[in-house]
Amino acid sequence: MKIDLTFWLIMALTTSIVGNAIAFYYIRVVLAKLFYVGDNLSDLADMVTNYRNHLKSVYQMEMFYGDETLQHLVEHTRSLHLVLEEFEDVYEITEPPEDDEQIEQEEQINAETTINQENVFYGGTRASDN
Repeated sequence: MKIDLTFWLIMALTTSIVGNAIAFYYIRVVLAKLFYVGDNLSDLADMVTNYRNHLKSVYQMEMFYGDETLQHLVEHTRSLHLVLEEFEDVYEITEPPEDDEQIEQEEQINAETTINQENVFYGGTRASDN
């Protein structure tokens, strides 16, 4: 009787080890595919964002302002961007988490760049001694 119990325990252990190995391999394959899709979705979202910004700048040019075809293209691009934003959770998985200090530094740099750009276009009024 003791031999039968030992045999079944060894069989259960072997089955468990094989099952865990198969599950580990499957999870690795699925995660690799998820990371691949996430990277590609991230790149696609960046390309659509760049395209949208470029299209907006062309639409705002004096010679194209008010063109209905470009206006519909801008709206279509906006809706495509909104659809891609729904998948943001997928491609954010593949990006490493950022440090809070790094985020603060990037925000500070962006704020300084915006201020500098605003100052370039500001003519302002200056008092003259004439």
